[in-house]
Amino acid sequence: MQKKQVAVIDVGSSKITAVIGERGINKTFLIKGRYSYDYEGFEDGTFFDVNNLKDILKSLANTVVKASRGSIDTVYVGVPGEFTDVIVKDSQISFSKKKKITEEDVDSLFDAAFVLTSGQYTLINRSAIVYELDDFRRLANPVGSISEILNGKLSFVLCSNYFIEAVKAPIQDAGIENVECVSSALAEALYLVEAETRDRIAVLVDIGYITSTLTIIQGDGLMYQRSFPYGGGYITAAIVEKFGVSFEVAEQLKRKVNLSCVTNSSSFDVLDGDNGEFYPINDVKQAVFSSLETLCENISYSLEKSGFIIPDYVPLMITGGGISYIRGAKEHVSGRLGSVVEIVAPKVPLMDKPTESTILSLLDLALEQK
Repeated sequence: MQKKQVAVIDVGSSKITAVIGERGINKTFLIKGRYSYDYEGFEDGTFFDVNNLKDILKSLANTVVKASRGSIDTVYVGVPGEFTDVIVKDSQISFSKKKKITEEDVDSLFDAAFVLTSGQYTLINRSAIVYELDDFRRLANPVGSISEILNGKLSFVLCSNYFIEAVKAPIQDAGIENVECVSSALAEALYLVEAETRDRIAVLVDIGYITSTLTIIQGDGLMYQRSFPYGGGYITAAIVEKFGVSFEVAEQLKRKVNLSCVTNSSSFDVLDGDNGEFYPINDVKQAVFSSLETLCENISYSLEKSGFIIPDYVPLMITGGGISYIRGAKEHVSGRLGSVVEIVAPKVPLMDKPTESTILSLLDLALEQK
C-alpha cells in the first residue's frame, strides 16, 4: 500500500522552504524532497518584496509537482504570526435531554461561538482550549460523552487576506489546485509541546531571523499570540555595526561566542577572506548581550500585554534559529527574565534542531489532516 505524501511550505522571515514527506515509524517522517530559497522576508505584516516572494513560491510549487509526479494536489502553507490574529471565545449549546456528544455537536459549538465579519481576514484554524460538560467535567475531547450541555473555550486563528492573496496564486499557477493556509504557531504548539504540558498552560517563543512570535497555549488552542520585529539577524547586525565587518564575518563571530565561558584569550580569530582578523571577545559579547537585552524586553512586554499571569513553574520554551545555537544565550535570557528557559526542538533523529521546528510541525499537521 502506497503511503500518502503531503507537501508543506514554511514562509520564514529569511527563508522559504518546501518539503515533501510521508509518515515514518513512531511519528517520524520520511522526507522525499526538500527545497529552500533565501529571500527578503517581512516585517509588520508586509513582505519586503512581494514579487520575489511570488517567483520563489511558483518555483517551489513547480518543483513539488515534478518531484511528486503530479500526485500532490494540496499544499499546506505555514502562516507566520505576523499575518495572523487569535480570538478566544466562550460558547455553549444545550440539548433537550442528556445525549451522547457527536462531532456534529462540536461543530455546532464552534459555529455558535464565532462568525467572521471582517473583510480583511479569513478563518484558517479553530481548536478547543477546553470543553466542559453539565457535571463540570473538563475534557480535551467530549465526543462520546453523555451530557445535556456542552461548553467550550474555543480558539480561532485568522489570517490576513494580504498573505493569502500573495501566496495562493503563484502556487496554483504551478498546477496545484488546493492551497491550505495553517497557523505555524498552532502547528508548533501541537507538535513540540506535550499534551500534558498544554493542558496546564505553556509559553512558546519562536525566535526567527527578523521576526519572533510569542504564543501562550492551553489545551489544543492558542490563548494569545504576539509577534515582534526582532530576531537573530538583529544580533548579527549589532556586530556588523560595532566592528564594521560583513554580515558573513559577523555571523561567524556570533556562532563562535560563548556567553557563559570565562577565557584568558583576549580575542577571536576569524578568517575574513584571505586575512585573519582579530576581534576582542568582551566587545563581541557586549554586542550580543545588548541585543539579547532588547529581545528580553520584547518578551517581557509581550507577556505583560497578554494579561495572563504565568506561574513560576511554567518554563519559557524557545525554538527557531534566532538564538538557540548561541552558547550561553539560554542561561542569560533565563537570568534576565527570572524564568526557567528550555530550548525545544523536534524529537526526530538527525532533525532534532530548533531550526527544523516549524517545517516539521507543519509536516506533522498536514499528515494528521490529510
